[in-house]
Amino acid sequence: MATKKRKNSKPVKKQNTAAKQTGVNQLMAVVWFAVGIFMFALSVYKGQKLWATLHNFLFSLFGIAAFILPIYIIALTVCYSLDRFKGAIKLKCIECGFLIYFISAAADVFSTSAVIKYSEHISAVYKAATWKNGGVFGGIFGNLLCQMFGKTGAVITMVILLLASLMIMTGTSVARIYKTAKKPVSAAGKKAKEVIEEVREEKKKKVFVDIPIDDDTPKEKVTLSEKQKRLVDACVDGQSDEPTPKKETRDESTFIDIPYEEPKKEPEVEKIKLTPEENAAEIQSVAEEIEDTMSVTEEEGYQYPPITLLKEPMAESGVSVKAELEGTATKLVEVLKSFGVETKIVDISRGPTVTRYELQPCAGVKISKITNLSDDIALNLAAAGVRIEAPIPNKAAVGIEVPNKVCNTVSVREIIESSAFTNSKSKLTVAMGRDIAGNPIVTDIAKMPHGLIAGQTGSGKSVCINSIIMSILFKAAPDEVKMLMIDPKVVELGIYNGIPHLLVPVVTDPRKASGALGWAVTEMERRYHLFADNNVRDIVGFNRLCELDCDLQKLPQIVIIIDELADLMMTAPGEVEDSINRIAAKARAAGMHLLIATQRPSVDVVTGVIKANVPTRIAFAVASQIDSRTILDIGGAEKLLGRGDMLFNPVGASKPARLQGCFVSDDEVEAVVEYVKGNRSIEYSQEIQGEIDRLAVAQKKGKGAANDSADGGDDDDPMINEAIKVVVEIGQASTSLLQRKLKLGYGRASRIIDQMEARGIIGPYEGAKPRQVLISSAEWMERQAREEE
Repeated sequence: MATKKRKNSKPVKKQNTAAKQTGVNQLMAVVWFAVGIFMFALSVYKGQKLWATLHNFLFSLFGIAAFILPIYIIALTVCYSLDRFKGAIKLKCIECGFLIYFISAAADVFSTSAVIKYSEHISAVYKAATWKNGGVFGGIFGNLLCQMFGKTGAVITMVILLLASLMIMTGTSVARIYKTAKKPVSAAGKKAKEVIEEVREEKKKKVFVDIPIDDDTPKEKVTLSEKQKRLVDACVDGQSDEPTPKKETRDESTFIDIPYEEPKKEPEVEKIKLTPEENAAEIQSVAEEIEDTMSVTEEEGYQYPPITLLKEPMAESGVSVKAELEGTATKLVEVLKSFGVETKIVDISRGPTVTRYELQPCAGVKISKITNLSDDIALNLAAAGVRIEAPIPNKAAVGIEVPNKVCNTVSVREIIESSAFTNSKSKLTVAMGRDIAGNPIVTDIAKMPHGLIAGQTGSGKSVCINSIIMSILFKAAPDEVKMLMIDPKVVELGIYNGIPHLLVPVVTDPRKASGALGWAVTEMERRYHLFADNNVRDIVGFNRLCELDCDLQKLPQIVIIIDELADLMMTAPGEVEDSINRIAAKARAAGMHLLIATQRPSVDVVTGVIKANVPTRIAFAVASQIDSRTILDIGGAEKLLGRGDMLFNPVGASKPARLQGCFVSDDEVEAVVEYVKGNRSIEYSQEIQGEIDRLAVAQKKGKGAANDSADGGDDDDPMINEAIKVVVEIGQASTSLLQRKLKLGYGRASRIIDQMEARGIIGPYEGAKPRQVLISSAEWMERQAREEE
């Protein structure tokens, strides 16, 4: 038994030894595989600090072969771990190693024209510097070849060694190279022979010139099919029955060639192409002169007033404002920062009277934090008033508008002379002023189509109206635009009496004013019936039809200007409001437009129905935010500076734009009016005057009934005056409030609330919130006094 155990122990020991050897081999394979990966990473990525030192060291050792050597090591490791590193594979690996070494040596030989000393390689290794040649190992053989054969001999030797090693490694023989190269060379030879034969055949065909030329000529003539048909038809008509078509056809073909060449030599086309821009400008100017002459003829000799009647704009002061703007911007950012609002200035726009600083809030800053600091900003900047526009339309910024220390006046002449005004084709183009960036702003009354101008006394309303009238006098002839002016204040528009643009003299009697508005309603209805009879939709289509039909007469556009609406509403509120509402609702297509001005923008003057039909609003400085909301439906007009500073909210705009209105003096108005008066005689329509007087008398007779209907009549609750007094004193209105204060039932208190809303005393229903009171105590007392009268 002991001997058996001894015999079996020897194979077991051999197996254990083989297993241990296999484990060691696998461990070495893993180590070398990791080394290969690490060397590959070093060769690809330069890195920093120690990694960069190792990277440079690797390249100083192996040079360009540092890219190939890691892959070679990884391949050897794989073969070794799979136990295939023997036989033919082992031989190929050795051959590949020699090839890599020769590549490294070749890099050293081919690198520069001068021979590199081997000491330079050793110095690169020592300094761990990047070496892009063959490195230390490649430099051993490369430097040796250069020392033995020189640079040129070393290059030739290196190329031979590379080719030989490639052939040995790939198992390629000289015979195999010959056979491989023989096939494409022979194919190329055959192709060359075919090409040579084709060229020879073409040369032989070109000897017979007559037939190809006759065949090609008609092919070229196909491009001019119309001319060819005309020429062929002419030739066919001229032919007889002679049996000689061949010679004639050839003669005709040569004859057809001549007109075919003619279009290319036409000088007219070249003249059109070579017309200089100066000639085009002269032609355009002549055309404009002809149009101007025709327009003067159509306008029966009306001459536009010269621009020299208006004063030239005052030159701006030469004081530099750059330092002022930068200082204010810096201070503005610091003020907001002191309140915990982080912002930065993105743009500054300086207008005639106001400068807008555009700020971009930092992330997380609410706009409400900035808007609530308007008074604090004005205090820190020592400004008269600060208006905040948050956000600016179409910009990711908040605008803070600060008054300028030095203000500039905007004259009406500079706006009329601007390209925006002169290039506008509409006869109702009017000058408004300059925006906050200094750009001239004009608008078209036809697109308004009606406007409300409101603001306190001295804010610039009358100057704005004068600028509008001046613009019309400079832009339109009397046959194109007519005006109906209503001036209850008597002294504002009376200067325009006698100009040919007026339909009737300026209406100053409030009783006749309601009659004038009644005539405007009648004229509107007459125009609509006229449009319907001629199957047109508006005044533009009707006037185009008049150009084709001599029996029809063109209709002028009519602008109705009311200088003070509050006085008219006190005199005849029912008739005036009804006429204004009808004109504002329907008159646009009839070419009639309303411009209403008032210095008392309260709800009993500017009613909700009037506001709904007058989309364009111009707000000058007002006393309170309530008045601003009455005009624009938003606050902001209470922050204006006066003297032409306005908020212009045209139809379709999301927010009103701040403008500095243009200024026209009384002397300028008188000069222009006197020129227009002397330009053309005026004949007012007696028919229109008679109609206005008739309507005024009819409305005067029905005044009592109208006033009763306006004040509510017998339908109002007897306690309504007491209820109005209560809500005006408290500042809010609700049904429960009237129940407590007046000791009324719920049904009666609800009816009184509805009646106050219909009168415009309180606002609409707002859910659980109390209703807003729209008038002040002084306005209510004034209304009561008017009712007693």
